[in-house]
Amino acid sequence: MKKLQLPLLIALAAMQWLPWAAHSQTKPNSSGCLVADFRTMALLTHDVTERLAKLKQWLEAHGSKCTNTQLAIIASNRPNWLGTADTIQMAGQIDGLIEAKIADDPEMMAKMYTSKGVKPPAPSVEVTTTPPAPEPVVQPGAQMPGMAIGGSFMQGSPLQPPLPGPNDAAKQREVPDAFFGRRQKVEVGEYFEENRGNGECPDGLVKQVDKCVSRIKERDWKLRQPLPPSARLEDLPLDLLVKLGPAPVGHQYKKLEADILLLKLPQNIVTDAVLDLGGLKAVEAKNGSAQKRAGK
Repeated sequence: MKKLQLPLLIALAAMQWLPWAAHSQTKPNSSGCLVADFRTMALLTHDVTERLAKLKQWLEAHGSKCTNTQLAIIASNRPNWLGTADTIQMAGQIDGLIEAKIADDPEMMAKMYTSKGVKPPAPSVEVTTTPPAPEPVVQPGAQMPGMAIGGSFMQGSPLQPPLPGPNDAAKQREVPDAFFGRRQKVEVGEYFEENRGNGECPDGLVKQVDKCVSRIKERDWKLRQPLPPSARLEDLPLDLLVKLGPAPVGHQYKKLEADILLLKLPQNIVTDAVLDLGGLKAVEAKNGSAQKRAGK
């Protein structure tokens, strides 16, 4: 009985081995193309030039023996396996091997070079339309869910933007206060020095020690306050306006008695001033000097 079992076992093993052997003979590995060899060589060769040369030589020797599937695996993993050796020449060599395999299949050829072909350049400026605003989660006027706090129930307030206040528009139109620059103050003083007249002080000013000051001891106007309705404003001389340049936005230059004011419109708020026509010094009257010389 045991003698009969041994031949039977050998026969069964042979029956199982024969189909596998026949199938293995049809595999492309027997022809010399092993993707594992290509991958191992790429990952273990650290020098880039050497790696590129070895892989190029391997493809020339074994690439034509690889199946479409094997070449597709090499092509898809090329960037990871080759690293910096993944050059255009290497990609072209692999693509050439794939093309040789599918040269008789126009559909496959079209798919291959449609996906890898040059795409039309994208426009440098893309014009897009603004998408419509999403619907609010809670519509205006709807009530927020209630909340229980400390045993009491509190109703939420409507979720809607606050209504504009009566002073919002005025705040948007408000302009910041402006001031005289140092150069402008010098320009005011120089102008009235050149046009001071023949007296010891220009008109509207009186001598006080060696300075020319306003006749008015207590002025009616105050800084950062609107001018009183009784204020009698005068326009500045054109030559002085040219030297000062355009007034800041929302402001104007005016003369009030012996002061040059910078007023903020429309209320004529005094934001800055040059007092006493620039602070002129008193000089000997020209007419008096001439009379003295004539008397001598």
